[in-house]
Amino acid sequence: MDREPLLADSSESHRVRVLGAPVVVERYAGISYARFAMRSGARVEVEVTSPIRTHTFFPAERVASSRLTGTVLSFDLPAPASLVVWIDQLAPLFLLPDPMEDDAPAHGLPDVLDVTDFGADPNGRSLATTALQAAIDRAGGLSGGGTVVLPPGVYRSGTLRLRSNVSLYLAQGALLQGSSDPHDYPIDPGRHESAGDSSLPPDVRYHGRTMTYSRLLLVDHATNVRISGRGTIDGAGSVLRSQHGIAPNLLRVRESTQVTVRDVLFRNAAAWSIHVLASSGVAFENIKVINDRRILNTDGIDADMSSDVTIDRSFIYTKDDAICVKATRNSDLSGDPARILATNNLVSARDAALKLGSESEAASFSDIRFERNYVFDSGRAMSVVVRDGATYERVTYRSIEVGPHVDHLIEQVIGGRDPAAALGVIRDLTFDDISAPSFVRPASNWTWYAQFRPTRPGPGTAVPVFEGADEEHAVEGLTLKHVVVNGQHLRDAATARRLANLSVGPYVPDVVFE
Repeated sequence: MDREPLLADSSESHRVRVLGAPVVVERYAGISYARFAMRSGARVEVEVTSPIRTHTFFPAERVASSRLTGTVLSFDLPAPASLVVWIDQLAPLFLLPDPMEDDAPAHGLPDVLDVTDFGADPNGRSLATTALQAAIDRAGGLSGGGTVVLPPGVYRSGTLRLRSNVSLYLAQGALLQGSSDPHDYPIDPGRHESAGDSSLPPDVRYHGRTMTYSRLLLVDHATNVRISGRGTIDGAGSVLRSQHGIAPNLLRVRESTQVTVRDVLFRNAAAWSIHVLASSGVAFENIKVINDRRILNTDGIDADMSSDVTIDRSFIYTKDDAICVKATRNSDLSGDPARILATNNLVSARDAALKLGSESEAASFSDIRFERNYVFDSGRAMSVVVRDGATYERVTYRSIEVGPHVDHLIEQVIGGRDPAAALGVIRDLTFDDISAPSFVRPASNWTWYAQFRPTRPGPGTAVPVFEGADEEHAVEGLTLKHVVVNGQHLRDAATARRLANLSVGPYVPDVVFE
């Protein structure tokens, strides 16, 4: 049950035992988290320093039973699924259980390469970029490819490029630590990152087309790539962004196919954590993303101009959007986002948790589904924003539970970057089986993106949640089916507005409440 500490600070507020054995609780950017492996069920004990008065679980359904004894909260987890625990006024505790690992690569095989055999320093004292890249290149040159293993230890690195048919495996206790030197993250040739240009207004500076052209891990024009294991990838984002003004992604997948990312914990991004750019057949399974909420633009997973992307059973806690489908034309690429599925995820973002847009530089977005997801501590639970003239078709939010500390249930905007910009259309937008048992009705529906509607409403202006731009740029086919807020079913427009401020404005024909 134990694992090696990953050079993060130990939590001073929480201690955790699983089946009686202590597990490491790490403290990072104002939260505590514990990761451990378990089989079908486990008894968990959380101990704090003072007698516990109140506690909350989310999602509560993931806890079978609980008992409070003084400073100890005990409960059963029937299955390995992420959980948030709030105790009194303490910072949240994230419990991140995994199933037992049964597919670790076997050492000694000719296609399994240990990076320390290539000279990588496992103590983090010297830069390991050259050694790590040499191991990756050797694996890529093998017939059928190979697996590159980072055993327990700390490996400090700049940009690494993964090749086709290569698996990168981070063992439990392995930390791939991004270098804090900006020179170790070369920018794409001929490009200029706008994220560090303070002369630009924010909406231009942080535009996805130009914001970042660097990364820690790059999968580029590759196929059959895998990143897995119970280790951690830390991007040194707080240093790179605040002290050097550069914004490398933790991982960029660009113009690639058949890429799988599984189990790894991504932490401390300088900008978009995981950027899937103009790619297809990309799958994320049981990953964790934890970022410092003081760092701007730290999205969790961005599916950008990509298709056939799945995000399943993952945990994301970040500043900006948690899961976002967008089209930026970064790297002058193009593509219509299609067939994106996000399921069984637990997410939190101070901006939007489950989002489409706002960057929509494509002809269409189609068949985007968020199903069986949980949202907590977010600015907007569900967001659909068109700013660049695209058509959104068949967008579904189904079986979404909205937990504590969420400001807005739904955000929807059809607008433009400037008054002369092209406007978009939203067709077949469905919210089905949405539950918000502790939602506080917002006094105002105005959000930052509302100002880009054609009427340019200013901050605090009363606006409806659902509104088209005009008759040709409307929300065509809006369905709210079994939306339950604080135990009350929103059966019609009047009830939706009264209970949740989910108001319907102009250019939204054919609204269906069920």
